[in-house]
Amino acid sequence: MLKRGVSIFRGSKTFVEANRCGHVAVAPRCTPKRLGLVVENSGTTFSRGCSVRYKCVQSRHYFGWFSERLGPMSATKRPIEEVGNVKPHETEEDKRRKLTENKERLMREIHNAGRDQDAEKAVGLFDRALDLGYPLNQKALQTILHLIAGGEEWMDHLYLSKEEYDSPEQKRRRSLSARDADIYKYLKSNSIEMNEFMYTGLARIATLSGNPEGALRIANDCKVKDKGSAKAKPRLRTYTPALLGFCHAGNLEKAMEVESELRRLEIGLTEHEYRAMLSCATRTKNETYGTYILECMLREITKVEEQTAQVLEEYFNMKNEILEDGQDGKYVVTRGLVSAEGVCQESGLQVQRLDLKEGEMKTLAEKIRGLALKREAKGDWAFQNFSQYLQRHGPFDMIIDGANVGFFGQSKKGIFTFAQVEAMVAKVKEMWPDKKPLVILHRKRIQQFTWRNNENEEIVENMKSRKELFSTPAGSNDDWYWIYAAVLSGQKGLIVTNDEMRDHIFQTLESKFFTRWKLCHQVHFTIYDNKVDLVEPGKYTTAIQRSGQNWHFPVTKEKVVRKRHEKKVAD
Repeated sequence: MLKRGVSIFRGSKTFVEANRCGHVAVAPRCTPKRLGLVVENSGTTFSRGCSVRYKCVQSRHYFGWFSERLGPMSATKRPIEEVGNVKPHETEEDKRRKLTENKERLMREIHNAGRDQDAEKAVGLFDRALDLGYPLNQKALQTILHLIAGGEEWMDHLYLSKEEYDSPEQKRRRSLSARDADIYKYLKSNSIEMNEFMYTGLARIATLSGNPEGALRIANDCKVKDKGSAKAKPRLRTYTPALLGFCHAGNLEKAMEVESELRRLEIGLTEHEYRAMLSCATRTKNETYGTYILECMLREITKVEEQTAQVLEEYFNMKNEILEDGQDGKYVVTRGLVSAEGVCQESGLQVQRLDLKEGEMKTLAEKIRGLALKREAKGDWAFQNFSQYLQRHGPFDMIIDGANVGFFGQSKKGIFTFAQVEAMVAKVKEMWPDKKPLVILHRKRIQQFTWRNNENEEIVENMKSRKELFSTPAGSNDDWYWIYAAVLSGQKGLIVTNDEMRDHIFQTLESKFFTRWKLCHQVHFTIYDNKVDLVEPGKYTTAIQRSGQNWHFPVTKEKVVRKRHEKKVAD
């Protein structure tokens, strides 16, 4: 329906344009007193329900959608002709816009195929792009390579039985993987630079094709390319296909060569790689490399998964089989519990508390400080001021993560409760009267607490005067501040937080020192009605330990979900 006061008229010889449908020419005509809609028809009529939508910006009128059945009208300005199947009056700009839209639609479909882990669809889109001559960018190509290499679950295709390997599904997967040659040719012919993710995809395909040597060559090519491009810097996942491929093939010598190369590149291994190497050492009955792998796990791994526990049992049983009957040195492989005091119920031995040495503490603190100065959004001056504050007023040996305490018991968008911070400080002073507490809290939280409230402002000022509260500036990440202060406090220092320190900030540390430090210095808590309960660090460290010839391997109850970011989810 038209708005009152607007008329429809015919026959105007101005403001007449052909629309995209090729039949009806529509244009608004504005006059000082009224707005008209000029409609011309090229010999056809509107079908019932034909809709025209228009908007007048100048007069701010909006008429939405309307339908009207009109009689035939003759063209008064420009007769519209149809030539074959080509839409009349389609300009070059229209063609370019349509081509751009089709290209963008294809890119979106490739992205969706990556999200759905649909390799077959991705390859089909690649072929379609070739047929239509649509150029593909680096991101689209790396998505296709990732999918034909097996996607997120690529390792599952490495450990298949003969029946599974010969299944129609696996044959179809291998035919898709064989398209890597076409993608590589496309990359070279179009001068598209390869990044680390592409090298990783090619290495995975090589390993799944039974060619770990080829996977190692690809990883080394990425290392060479790294000298000229930061995007091609190799990572653990770049070399993992070669390492796992050699282990699966029983070639432990070559697998250890890959491990040595990773150490030269200062890339740490995870439990998964150590498990594969130890399993290979068990099958090949190689005690020399097996002992070396256990020593590495002792230094770099804390707890082990159930799969790793089974491999460990097989390894020590293998060592027992090598020894002759009656010969000393055989292991008794059992599973048991450890008491709260740290005594193993099976061996009767005391499990130790494995804290960092003073030099290791300083090394970790300097690493955290360097990362914070580099990554802080406010620049290095804010963190420098904090370092000077600790030197002037420290040492603080009881650090409190104020945000974690204040938000405890709240929903995701809950209210910060400063009273919980006050209760925590009081409880800490009660339990550790000889320790000096320091609450680290973002300035925004303090401003919310003191806004138009003189009494609250006085509470904050008193805490600051007692050097019990430090506010981090706007734009800073307070995580860097409290973790640095806690590590700097040394072997007697404690950090009160329930933060498990698994997000991107703590992942940048990736240090065996950091994991051991956290186990020995983190205090967990609960708060209900401002009543605080604290859980001190245990009397022993839940980590792989060796006492003489005796080994203790703690088995985690966590289920590992290997997705793009290696997340862990509690079982």
